[in-house]
Amino acid sequence: MTDLKIRPPTNDLFYVTIDGTRAIDSVTIGQMWQKFGWRNLLDGLTAPAADPKRRTDSAHPGLPIRFMAEARPGKGSRTFSDIVIMPEGVDGAGVDPGNWPSKLKTGNVTQVNAANTFVQNFILAPHCDPGSSALGTGARTADLVYVSSHGVRTGDMFGQASNDIDEVDPFFILVKAAASGGKFDGVKWLILSNCNTLVGETHNDWLTLMGASPSFRGILGYQGPSVPADPSAGADVSFVNQLLAGKSVKESWRLANKAWGMTNQWVVLCHDAAKDDIIQDWNDGKLAGIPLAPAVIKLFDEANQSGIAVARRSDPFGVFWSRIAGGTTTKITPANRYSLGNKIATGDDVSITVVSAPAAASFATDTVIEVTLIFVREDYPEKIAIDQMFKITATTGIQPAVTTVRRNTLRGDNGADTWVMKVVGTPASVTLGLHIDKLFIDQTHHNLPFWLRAKFTAPDGSGAARFDFIHDGAVYSK
Repeated sequence: MTDLKIRPPTNDLFYVTIDGTRAIDSVTIGQMWQKFGWRNLLDGLTAPAADPKRRTDSAHPGLPIRFMAEARPGKGSRTFSDIVIMPEGVDGAGVDPGNWPSKLKTGNVTQVNAANTFVQNFILAPHCDPGSSALGTGARTADLVYVSSHGVRTGDMFGQASNDIDEVDPFFILVKAAASGGKFDGVKWLILSNCNTLVGETHNDWLTLMGASPSFRGILGYQGPSVPADPSAGADVSFVNQLLAGKSVKESWRLANKAWGMTNQWVVLCHDAAKDDIIQDWNDGKLAGIPLAPAVIKLFDEANQSGIAVARRSDPFGVFWSRIAGGTTTKITPANRYSLGNKIATGDDVSITVVSAPAAASFATDTVIEVTLIFVREDYPEKIAIDQMFKITATTGIQPAVTTVRRNTLRGDNGADTWVMKVVGTPASVTLGLHIDKLFIDQTHHNLPFWLRAKFTAPDGSGAARFDFIHDGAVYSK
């Protein structure tokens, strides 16, 4: 591969990296990105004399920001170093020595939540005032944001502490950002080094955020499992090398991920006008303009290298959870499912409601409804056995004799995962009441989603095909 000489930016350009796991990939892409003549947004933050590796955000003094040096293991090991924000503690461990009070992650819940709350907005509007050593305000803005974390198909991004502590929420909640009027402010490209956060079920929310910003251009990420931090760092090296060779941002992401075995996982969601963005045009301030009337946003992946238009989609019918406590039934929605009181645990009472509309005004009698329970993703290793996990407590609009079967064949275990119900009468909705006997059969997980896949078939063969209700049909474990 022959490198082109990249002229430095005509004006300062900045990047910033945010990491919830081991920081090797963040420091790798940061150090590599400097080859383009860019600077880290965090350059200029104060380094306290007692801890010269730390950087101080005077507006958020509890936020973990450190100069990290990380070595990639294996043959030809190389050490990379850069400044990185780690909202859930150093390498996502829930601990920030010398800054947070406890050596145990369970003792730093307040600090983790404060950092995660700040990062929720900072990802969209990464501003810095180096004069006062403060993030969140100021004229300096990152054109590129790189986020490395765990991720799930609701679009949530989180570190290891979020996964281990029930009182901690993700540091980026996609539905919250979209529903609260969030928008990208100054950012042009977002790189998501995490699993699943660009699957189709997230696109409505991403479209909302992208349509609200005249400057934002696109997102690089994955529509399936990503890779751990160390291999991801290798992919980042390949990605930057492709950019150095003059390839577009989109094509560089494709080629780097193909080389690292992620041919079917990589995805780009971007404005059509941004599909050919190259670093030299970015440095020269000559990126093509983005038409917004109307916006044309396309998805690019290995099967759609020329891109396909992304449009909003509606659920074909309705499925949702409710939590029942103290005689009160609370419908679980994307807006309230992160509240601790709406997360579920062993001993709780819940219900699942299936609504016929808009597929039909009401269910025909003897319609068969199937609802499949999935934890995180179809092939996640946690066992599912709904006969052991739940006890049926009530049925509304369906026959009391509910059967259970296994439908998700991607799981490694053979437990039943699907309730099969038959409608009585012609109701507009039906409800299955459940008591949670044992939410997790193996290891207990915190802050991860159970979501529902459902279909229904009337006696005449009409109905609605199987659909994944990840956006509106998810509930989180406590």
